[in-house]
Amino acid sequence: MKKGEIININKIGWNKLIKSKKQFANTSLPDYGPFLKRNENQINLFKNIKNAKVLDLGCGSGKSLEYLYRSGAKEIWGIDISEEQILNVRKKFPKFSDNFYISPMEIYIGIENYFDYVISIFSIGYVSDLSKTFENAYKYLNSSGEFIISWTHPFYFCLDIKDNDVILKKSYFKEEQEIITKGPDKVELTQKNVMISTMINTALKNNFYLDTILEEETILKDDVNGYKSNFWKKEKTQNCPSTIIFKFKKLR
Repeated sequence: MKKGEIININKIGWNKLIKSKKQFANTSLPDYGPFLKRNENQINLFKNIKNAKVLDLGCGSGKSLEYLYRSGAKEIWGIDISEEQILNVRKKFPKFSDNFYISPMEIYIGIENYFDYVISIFSIGYVSDLSKTFENAYKYLNSSGEFIISWTHPFYFCLDIKDNDVILKKSYFKEEQEIITKGPDKVELTQKNVMISTMINTALKNNFYLDTILEEETILKDDVNGYKSNFWKKEKTQNCPSTIIFKFKKLR
């Protein structure tokens, strides 16, 4: 699938999801992923959030930024592919309305050496170019800045349920882009599995080093923030984490 096609599918899909105003499975801080026993209040990856400047890649409705602002962040900024999301988040934060950009996160928005934190909470797998996204994050961050990412655990991607048994449906090594559906209307989006080694090696290639990696235990439940999903199932999480969390820092 070509980069332009990936961007277009996700742009149309996310706009359609938001316009529908229907519930769908979604993750935002303080939660790093579905079903996790611990969230940021216990994990504490943002050790210097007071007076920090934060950029959210794939900011969505701004819930993660709202949490960080209430936790002491000085400035909040966001990028999202969906015009509908950005219109909503600008209304939500009128003080920072000029800080939100309609753009794929793999497109550089021209701000350099500015942010204390760049975050991507359950959005990194929708990008068409992972390396370019890391390259941009490096530019955005100041010399002591940190890039915090959460995404579906790559082994969880491989699991399915058949006849009440959890099975291995596909190879861990498969990283090709694939069409998924989201929400009650089965809106099409495209995302990819990202192996742990791919994420870390892409970060290294773009002058980051790995500070923290977390594979958190889960709570067995059947919904994500009240929405029941065919993908997120408690049976899968009994022996496999739903989420993987990375904190990268810039090499100086």
